[in-house]
Amino acid sequence: MKTEKILGYEVHRKKVKNINLRIKENMQIYISAPENLHSDYIKNFLISKEKWIKNVLKKLEKIKEERKEKEYITGEIHNFLGQKYVLIVKLGNINRVALKSDKKNEIILTVNSDIFDNSEEKKRILEKWYFENAKKIFLELLKKWMEILNEDVKKFSVKPLSKKWGFCNYTKRYVTLNVELIKRTPFEIEYVILHELAHLKYPNHGKGFYNYVEKYMPNYRNAEKMLNAKHHY
Repeated sequence: MKTEKILGYEVHRKKVKNINLRIKENMQIYISAPENLHSDYIKNFLISKEKWIKNVLKKLEKIKEERKEKEYITGEIHNFLGQKYVLIVKLGNINRVALKSDKKNEIILTVNSDIFDNSEEKKRILEKWYFENAKKIFLELLKKWMEILNEDVKKFSVKPLSKKWGFCNYTKRYVTLNVELIKRTPFEIEYVILHELAHLKYPNHGKGFYNYVEKYMPNYRNAEKMLNAKHHY
């Protein structure tokens, strides 16, 4: 396999019919092209894709930054209901969390001197605050949608889920939502709730299911895109 540099990109010449351009999660750009295709054609193709490449790299950089291990120190960015908040860590007698949204979006984390430098303890306090807010807000939205759909559930819970935003046990009428949803917009949260409640009528993801969802949320596809394909329902 022959490799050449075109516009600073490594292009792999292979027995393929078309130019293939992939950007991996580690931000590595992989380009393959037919063995006999003229370099000028590849050059023009890459120029036409320049804006797309920059946008994808920007998104991957953002994802990388969000996935970076938090230290729970002043200045960090934490999300709540789809908005970014600056974390402010203060010393105090009582461990607590407060939200400030007047001039600046801030999450004020007040901790005592014993745990001021303990990131695990600060994480535990902040996660408990997220969890309590998630239980309250999700339940309010769940009640709203149960009334709209004329449905009811026997059990509702909020917990960390590694690969799902939520799930529904339609036989037992249980609904569970991922606590991480509290960091997403209300629109996304409501979509997941509608999605799970729709499973009470339509257990699978057939045409009837999506027609039902679309009836109550015509723009549900926007929510799906926002929620990211890496999570499943």
